[in-house]
Amino acid sequence: MHRNPRLDGVRVGLIVPSVNATIEPELAWIAPASVSFHCARVMLGETTAEGLREMNAEVESAARLLASLAPNAVAYACTSGSFLEGAERLRAQIDAISRIVRCPVVATSQAMIDALRALRVRRMALATPYLDALTQIERRFLEDQGFDIVSLRSLGLSGAAIREVSPERVFELACEADSPHAEAIFVSCTDLRALEIVDALERHLSKPVLTSNQVTLWALLRALGRSAPIAGFGRLLDGAAATAVA
Repeated sequence: MHRNPRLDGVRVGLIVPSVNATIEPELAWIAPASVSFHCARVMLGETTAEGLREMNAEVESAARLLASLAPNAVAYACTSGSFLEGAERLRAQIDAISRIVRCPVVATSQAMIDALRALRVRRMALATPYLDALTQIERRFLEDQGFDIVSLRSLGLSGAAIREVSPERVFELACEADSPHAEAIFVSCTDLRALEIVDALERHLSKPVLTSNQVTLWALLRALGRSAPIAGFGRLLDGAAATAVA
């Protein structure tokens, strides 16, 4: 008999934009074998402020679907949907989902903040696939949380075009975004293929590189009480940020 360890482990619910084709394969690829992922999708056509607000209106309905799964943890796995309206709205999103699913809840933007603080980063570079208007909203969100954005680059993309960006282009984008003054780089968007090049980027740039899916998994594992390092996908997951967030 061959038992599937993911069926005997913990269940994680993911609330995911409908166009996203990246986060599920990435998390299943590197997560411990005792963790299984189960998605509820919310409609997103274009990655604009209007499109994201319409998507956010469906998040609680998605949470109700996941509640029937009896998950051990849930993530709202969308960077832009969770930073769009600022920290107060982000906390309200997390609280609303928590009341429905009755288990620990993380959101990608909050995971980003917690991971940067765990690595004691203040000055950072930002790389995004987004349209400029959305990139500027993310910049303001980070600055409001006390971070100094010393440089940034964006690709000017929206919707399904983001998932088509190759890992090689993501590598180039992060290098373009880097600055000697940046203590770390954040590569934004759960639909961008950034996880595949994190380790190579850290070796090339000699600084921490964080990605949306990486920080989401890190936050989920913390919420589940799982502390075993995951090698090969950046120092955040390999244990460098195992200490408590300040």
